[in-house]
Amino acid sequence: MKKLTFIVLAIFGLAITGCNNIEKSRNYYDEGVSLMMRKGDFAEAEKCFTKAIKYDKTNPELYYYRGCAKFNEGNYREAIGDFEKAIEIKPDYADAYFTLGRTYSVMHDTDMSCYYYKMAEKYGRPNLHDLIKYCPD
Repeated sequence: MKKLTFIVLAIFGLAITGCNNIEKSRNYYDEGVSLMMRKGDFAEAEKCFTKAIKYDKTNPELYYYRGCAKFNEGNYREAIGDFEKAIEIKPDYADAYFTLGRTYSVMHDTDMSCYYYKMAEKYGRPNLHDLIKYCPD
């Protein structure tokens, strides 16, 4: 009986303090956004988003913003992985599709860029006509 009680308490303790500590994640997220937007410190912002992901692996915004930080550092291939992960978690994430399109555009991959711009439009991103009008149907 004591062993069962210990196991139940241990599981309960993990549930309370476990890996998905949303408050810690949110604090790192807020710090990362501040570093990106106010200071333009993308390397430090990326570190904050990585820490935030450690505490909440299911939040697509964390991957999206970490991808944005990587993009702004010129780490396009790594950014692509984060945008794709954000879409994996939230398949209708229009901003992630748009930014993937932008990333491929910077990398001069018109086919992929067009594909992702069209997906962004499909999921509600407005004002993409000028980016899509030259894309093949």
